Amino acid sequence: MEPPFFAAFVTWFEPNYNGVPLRILYPNLTALLMFRILVPVDLTENATKVCDFALAFSRHASHTQMVLLHCYQDYLDESTTGNAFSDPASASELVTDRVLLRNQQEAEEKLDKLYLAIRKTHRHLQLERVLMYGLPEECIKEEVQRFKPDLLVMATKGESNIARTFFGTVSTNIIKEVTVPVLTVPATYDNTTIKRVLYATDFDKSDTAALNTLQQLVQPFGAVIECVHVADEPNSSEQAELEALRQKLQQTATSNLNYTLLDGADVADALQRFVTEQAIDMLALTTRSRTLLGSLLNPSLAKRMVLESQVPLLILHAAE
Repeated sequence: MEPPFFAAFVTWFEPNYNGVPLRILYPNLTALLMFRILVPVDLTENATKVCDFALAFSRHASHTQMVLLHCYQDYLDESTTGNAFSDPASASELVTDRVLLRNQQEAEEKLDKLYLAIRKTHRHLQLERVLMYGLPEECIKEEVQRFKPDLLVMATKGESNIARTFFGTVSTNIIKEVTVPVLTVPATYDNTTIKRVLYATDFDKSDTAALNTLQQLVQPFGAVIECVHVADEPNSSEQAELEALRQKLQQTATSNLNYTLLDGADVADALQRFVTEQAIDMLALTTRSRTLLGSLLNPSLAKRMVLESQVPLLILHAAE
């Protein structure tokens, strides 16, 4: 039987006891040290970018398991179907024999190519590929239940209103349906380093747990965390709450934490300005799926930030 203190050390980064890694002291518990990342990919050029960002986390973990998930659907190519749809029976046969099989084969080939490219450069990584038929929202939820990831990393697009709306809808739907941390990465974002992180606080009781999770995720990067509260004409009461948060966290902090009271009537705009002015690499906030308690816990703000953020956005889920 393992000693009772063991559970306190089992986290996703390299834990040790008196300088000796626990994976060496207790090799039979390697599975407990595993950090699991789920990465849905669309198999376009954006897939490489989102994988690179996810892999940045794997390089700092002693044992990482990553799943590449692709969800494919039927689509019809008029150049191959011609006027076949004048005959319902012929149309059905074409969908079955040409479209579905072709889509699956093309998806398998692209997913295999991405899988092999990552395997070639990340041999330490336990990598798995999963191909599923269906809508992304449903497939991702199903894979989350099966794989139980510690982190879900998704790409978002912002080149056009149509693309932004579609991919934002997928991401925001997933955020509402799962309870694991979700990291959205803009398609235009190329950096994979995390040196400065903004955590948006609304002085909710969930802040302590959320910041503990955030510190575990970014500690290996040596990142500074900026705890920011946005208020329209900040007052002494809000300053006192920010100071109370600092005192609560200082005893257990494992990262460099700074605290800022930011003036702004629009929370999202104020956060975006801070991100630009302070060269923030990642933004984090907490949301609730079923309640509307405070501006930062409002799902509508999380949705807006997913659609508009120019840097990776980490969504943490408050306990209901």
